[in-house]
Amino acid sequence: MRDKSLGQWLLLLASLILIAVVGTALSVGLFTLANFSDTVERQVSSIKTGDQAETRRGLVQLHYFYELSKRWKVRWLADKYLFQDSPFYEVADTYLVSDWQKVINELKDKQDDPRAAYIYGNARFRQIQALFQRKGIKMEEALNLILKDISADLEKALRNCLASAVAYDDCFNQVHNYDLATNKKDAEEALQNPQQGPKPKFVLGPIKDKKGPPVPVPDDKEKKGRGREGEEGGQGSPRKRP
Repeated sequence: MRDKSLGQWLLLLASLILIAVVGTALSVGLFTLANFSDTVERQVSSIKTGDQAETRRGLVQLHYFYELSKRWKVRWLADKYLFQDSPFYEVADTYLVSDWQKVINELKDKQDDPRAAYIYGNARFRQIQALFQRKGIKMEEALNLILKDISADLEKALRNCLASAVAYDDCFNQVHNYDLATNKKDAEEALQNPQQGPKPKFVLGPIKDKKGPPVPVPDDKEKKGRGREGEEGGQGSPRKRP
């Protein structure tokens, strides 16, 4: 076999270096994407279970990945494929700390998005409930707002959800809160009891089981499954659809 020239050896060495660099870059990228995916799954789980501390910690971690995408000069790609739900993670964090007005302000111009409309309606109900508890408004005024305005918000959210491509079960979970906002007796009871009222079932991205399809993460009350308090919104009235 003929000996290789110096130029051929240099070309071979350059090829090997290039392969090593590309392989390392791909490994780092895949490892980072795997960590990002795990962070998103934990974030969704924290939101669904109402864990404020973990939700805030998850936002910090997601911010790190977003800054990393800017350093790697792939921000446009990350915005398009990885961070579409990020604004809703921040809204969920705001909801968990009961800053109803900020949630309303963030979502009032996004009502065509089923993720936004549902949380918006729930936040408006909680705001009215808080005003009633502080004696800022009377029962009659609060009920009037709920039965007219809030019920319309939740009906729109439910219709948008049913018209979207999400699984029907995800929309069916919203029916409890729609029932509450259209039933005077249930709404009155919820206003008098701060523990009752709409509780959003945040669906910001499925948590996938490695051995099966996406699975929901139930909150503590759903795990207990005890009567009225085991249902979202704490309501035992019959379900109905708009």
